Amino acid sequence: MAVSYARMGAQVVGIERSGARAMTLARKGPARIETLVLDVLHPGKCRTLGAAWGETPVDLLVHLQPLRARLRPGSVVAAIPALTRGLLPALARGAGQVLIVTRAADAGAPAEAHAFDAALCTLVPHVQAEAGGRARISMLRIAGPAGRAVVDAGLGGLPGAGRGGIGMGARLSAGYLRPEEAGAWARGMIDARVLDDKPARIDG
Repeated sequence: MAVSYARMGAQVVGIERSGARAMTLARKGPARIETLVLDVLHPGKCRTLGAAWGETPVDLLVHLQPLRARLRPGSVVAAIPALTRGLLPALARGAGQVLIVTRAADAGAPAEAHAFDAALCTLVPHVQAEAGGRARISMLRIAGPAGRAVVDAGLGGLPGAGRGGIGMGARLSAGYLRPEEAGAWARGMIDARVLDDKPARIDG
């Protein structure tokens, strides 16, 4: 995903918990991809990052923790608002777009998967209320066979571009979305084909 955005002109900063993964990512786009080694599942480290980053503009922030750390749901739920909060001054100076990417729980998924899904949906309006007009908080719930294929491929099927900043993103209106509607809220940055053909409720 970072590589796709970089190829389309975005200046990307990727955050990895592993130094080896960070180095591998940086080598894929040395002119446009920078990396930080930081465990963003720790709210304290998110605060430290925000303080160090200051008001340097961030246009697009993408949270991939729900995909990368599904076995640590409590940490993910705490980390998303912590990182967003830490970067709010920077988001306010930039385009202020925040996107949370998650995989919707399948009908036959265990109870904890549905609880995690519901918790993330509930989280969105609360983070938005805290952000106020400084940022627009959105969620993309990837579902169905096409969505699973995209996740398994490392989100390589989600092309897009932005003006830069921490991660990548798009804008999304709360409510129900169908693939044909996705193009409007994504500003052309997310391929609507990764969404299921059923409406996805994202506002709890």
